[in-house]
Amino acid sequence: MAASVTSAPLGLSTASLHRSSSSSISLSPHRHSTKSIVSALPSPYGDSSTIGLSSRTHGLQLKLDEKNLHAVGNQSYGPIEARSKNPIVMPAVLTPAGPLDLSTVLFRNRIIFIGQQITPAVAQQVISQLVTLAAIDENADILVYINCPGGSIYSVLAIYDCMSWIKPKVGTVCFGIAASHASILLAGGEKGMRYAMPNARIMIHQPQGGCGGHVLDVRRQVDETVQFRHKIDKMYAAFTGQPIETVQDATEWDRFFSVSEAIEFGLIDGALETEY
Repeated sequence: MAASVTSAPLGLSTASLHRSSSSSISLSPHRHSTKSIVSALPSPYGDSSTIGLSSRTHGLQLKLDEKNLHAVGNQSYGPIEARSKNPIVMPAVLTPAGPLDLSTVLFRNRIIFIGQQITPAVAQQVISQLVTLAAIDENADILVYINCPGGSIYSVLAIYDCMSWIKPKVGTVCFGIAASHASILLAGGEKGMRYAMPNARIMIHQPQGGCGGHVLDVRRQVDETVQFRHKIDKMYAAFTGQPIETVQDATEWDRFFSVSEAIEFGLIDGALETEY
């Protein structure tokens, strides 16, 4: 911390220094002395020798700025600028144990929220939360809130495999939309624990993807996509109880369901009541 001594010019004689009032600060010839140095800036708390910016109070030694030391009467200070890339402040909830961010509060209530496109990183986070909650209490249910446009089929199936593998029952609730492969997670929840909000929308379709590279690579990628098409249709048939032919017709193109239509088709078990 740097402090500028501007209470008296350096050109004063020794006699004038002796005639100065008791409130002024004497300039010691030993600038690098290890003794405590009191700031010449006025303290808002009164006597700066006991409460002000003193190294005796805070355990820090103040150093004088050599440039500002010779600037007579210069009491201006530059503007204070905020640092760039300030950290994101997460909303907090006050608890008896102290403030907690929302993700921690949801996790303690065994709630996992999927609110973005499912990527390998998102899948890793969700799987780690599922496994951790299962290790904490294998008899307590887990709720997965879904508001997701879809994502990687590999990542979605990784989450579904974890949901089916752990011992706790995993219920699913759709907020907003569960589209594309995200509908697999919604329909793949525990039977009797699959819900949606009244204004939610659910969309199913066949797998989509692009192919590129050598001819043989393109053929293998197409075969992989076709195999996923058959696998996903069988999963929808198992989740909904519909015949495989009905599922294939529904997933031929983008098929949007309202909540009542999704209940009738078997994708969910019920709707959560709201006013509208």
